[in-house]
Amino acid sequence: MSETLLIHYSIDKPQQATWSLCNAAGELTGKISTGSLAELSAIATDHPAIVLLNSRCLHINQLQLPTQNLQKLLKAVPYAIEEFIADDIDNFHFVVAKNKHDSSTSVVGINEATLTSIIKIFQDASINVEKIIPDALCLAADNRQWVCLNYENTSYLQTDITNGMLLSHELLPYVLTNKLQHESQTPPEKILLFSEQDNATAFDALKAENISDDIEIVNIVYNTHPLVVFCGNYKQAISLNLLQYKFKPKRKTSGYWQHWRLAASLTAIWLVLHLGLTSFQHTQLQDKNIATRAKIEKIYKKSFPKSRKIVNPRVQMEQKLKELKGTAGNSGQGLIFLLAESFGTLSHDKKNITLQSLTFRNNRMDIGLESGNLQAVENLNKDLNNNKNIKSEITSSSSEKDKVKGNLRIEGRS
Repeated sequence: MSETLLIHYSIDKPQQATWSLCNAAGELTGKISTGSLAELSAIATDHPAIVLLNSRCLHINQLQLPTQNLQKLLKAVPYAIEEFIADDIDNFHFVVAKNKHDSSTSVVGINEATLTSIIKIFQDASINVEKIIPDALCLAADNRQWVCLNYENTSYLQTDITNGMLLSHELLPYVLTNKLQHESQTPPEKILLFSEQDNATAFDALKAENISDDIEIVNIVYNTHPLVVFCGNYKQAISLNLLQYKFKPKRKTSGYWQHWRLAASLTAIWLVLHLGLTSFQHTQLQDKNIATRAKIEKIYKKSFPKSRKIVNPRVQMEQKLKELKGTAGNSGQGLIFLLAESFGTLSHDKKNITLQSLTFRNNRMDIGLESGNLQAVENLNKDLNNNKNIKSEITSSSSEKDKVKGNLRIEGRS
């Protein structure tokens, strides 16, 4: 899993930040560096970036609201918090989260213009920020312990996972004492006091305050920068990420897309051309199919002129051929059978007789003949009847000058 780039940022120094890499266990894996956003940009390219925003520009509060619905909470917050904010409440952006330990709702607000400016500063530096969270909520407080942290000229006080503040060193003892004595506030079992190595006496005034002996005071000295403390606890503040609702960042594509853009474009062009060619070929085949069908229908009509309705000429022609071959239920009565049986006799007498016509209907073949004399027609009829598979009869005959015309009907023997 990629390491997270934690960035500690203050609007007082807009082009500067302090940063370090952090693993999934909340441990710093690199040195803590302070420098310009231009220096930070090179590192941010390969790691998801989370900004821990100095809470001096934020309003952090806890409210008792009568609803659990997120949309109703967001509508109610400005009215409930208006008395605590001196600026125009309509210019503020709020995010909310339900407190895990009681019925209160945690609220973080920021002037929209300030947040817009922060987002633009990081965008101009080519740093893709995924989340912006209050640094005052990145300490180790929970429902059993509070945390105080001294950094430069500021003190942090966190009394719950989603409730924290920044104040001056001088005010910290009084605010802490006041909270401990407040009836609605459940006192902690322990208070952690984080101080810089070169300012370990920063909490001397706090120790002099009247704090109950039941509360354990733990002094902890940290080196260099509060990121060594923030890194282990920043995830508990994710629910109050400021980049929500209308400030939710749009997902950007990976930088690798730039390398594959040409290949993808060429692939798209090839696909369009291939589909166009396929469509053209399909149209050509359709045209050929129509032309071929027209030819088949023409041949069918010529072969079977009495057929009126043509639905599927191929199937209809196959059916007609089966009938002609005698395969339509009468295997010994088809045209091909009658021609095959009578062919030898007809061809034997072809010098004396001329075949004028041939029709086939109802499993019977009628042939029209022309001969020089009637005897030749009668002899042919006799020869045909000598075939045990067929029988023949003269259905008509007539004489015209020196020619005799006759009609023979040939059919299979039953």
